[in-house]
Amino acid sequence: MPYDKELIRKVATYVRSQLGKEHTGHDWFHAKRVLLMARRLQAEEGGDLMLIELSALVHDLGDYKRYDYSEAKGNLVLNAMMDILEIEREVQKKIMEIVIQSQYKGTDTKTPNSIEGRIIQDADWLDTLGAVGIARNFATSGDSGRVIYNPSIPPRANLNTIDYQKKKMESTAFNYFFEKSLRLPTLMNTETGRMIAGRRIKFLKLFIRQFLDEWDGRQ
Repeated sequence: MPYDKELIRKVATYVRSQLGKEHTGHDWFHAKRVLLMARRLQAEEGGDLMLIELSALVHDLGDYKRYDYSEAKGNLVLNAMMDILEIEREVQKKIMEIVIQSQYKGTDTKTPNSIEGRIIQDADWLDTLGAVGIARNFATSGDSGRVIYNPSIPPRANLNTIDYQKKKMESTAFNYFFEKSLRLPTLMNTETGRMIAGRRIKFLKLFIRQFLDEWDGRQ
């Protein structure tokens, strides 16, 4: 796919206009971080750079959480926005496949078919780990109505798509680290992604220990 610098600029400007005031951690800055990480992974792992950059930029434009937790509505919105951006239909199909396949869905999570999809999945998941990932989790949890922590509510195991996407209020922000974040390093597709995830997960584990020490009055 020929690299089109002007289209990338156009799409980035549009995404920023759409997500600039988003407040749950799925904002323009998240899209930008995923873009930068995807470029880093592509440099090591290969794949179509243009397709990767476009997918990274638009991957949250149709985020189901913004559309009544309906993936179908979100996908329609994303398709409409790609039409506005005049992205070619064949490219749109590839982007949509990447976006759908790269989503985390608990035990129903799939490994994307393409190297481009696997890079987008890794880049998106890496933003869930580490310091930024911790901040994003609490922002999203507050917006969803989840409490920070309740020791009487244990982390849920073996979540399927419905459990993960539509039953968030049954858990807590703190449990999210066990229900998703700590599982991600073993699911990474690329060697580079696994290396970065390994570093970030160490920080998350340190935060979890400190959090529990403070919660129980030991620190």
